[in-house]
Amino acid sequence: MQEVPLRFEGRPARLRAEGQPGRTVLFAHPFPLAGDCWDETLRSCAALGWRAAAVDAPGFGGTSALGRPCTMDDLARLLAASLDALGARTATLVGCSMGGYALMAFWRLFPERMQRAGLFNTQPGADSAEAKEKREQQARAALEKGPDAVTGSLAERQVAPGSPLVARVRELASAATAQGIAEALRGMALRPDSTPDLPRWRVRTLVLCGEQDQIVPRAACDLMARSIPDARQAIVRGTGHLSFLEKPAEVMTELKWLLS
Repeated sequence: MQEVPLRFEGRPARLRAEGQPGRTVLFAHPFPLAGDCWDETLRSCAALGWRAAAVDAPGFGGTSALGRPCTMDDLARLLAASLDALGARTATLVGCSMGGYALMAFWRLFPERMQRAGLFNTQPGADSAEAKEKREQQARAALEKGPDAVTGSLAERQVAPGSPLVARVRELASAATAQGIAEALRGMALRPDSTPDLPRWRVRTLVLCGEQDQIVPRAACDLMARSIPDARQAIVRGTGHLSFLEKPAEVMTELKWLLS
């Protein structure tokens, strides 16, 4: 895995890539994991001849926190900076959960740079007032009690009920900082409703959902798939909110369609 030099807003950011320069696919990770959650997927995409890369959001993994709420527009600009660092004018972008929110912001800001899109276990709507308040409570808990106050209980909800992957998800979240968690939560609470944008998408799009997702309602996934012209919807059986970790082979089959 290659470490690609990257700075974002004057701070170091971690960008890792697998494969030779050429066709590029860039992955945006879910909250509260970091880019290394995509390692197996990066290797699989590189084996197909792609330059596959993943970047850590501010306050996660090897990217410094911003010192303010990290909005989805911030993440979109980080993705654009990552493409610049990779020498890619355009690319396929894939995002899971928070990473999906970042892709929707990326389309608003840089539509000409998106060739294809994978929206995994995510939803287009804005937070309700209740959801915003819950995020603020979690942000304060992380800052006052440490990252585990948020990541510990969340891991069980991120996978299908009874999944043996809870410990692995907690391990993947261990690089999240309290500041990064709080800034991301507050940034997600500020995101706009992306639903009106979806009918204007003009890129090949894969909408992937977990059959037993405990975080994103199935109705939200269905709406997103219906709203994007000619989108392909895939329901991954036996998975929750992190389908790409729970059933990597099945998800890779769908990714091959997107990349073909």
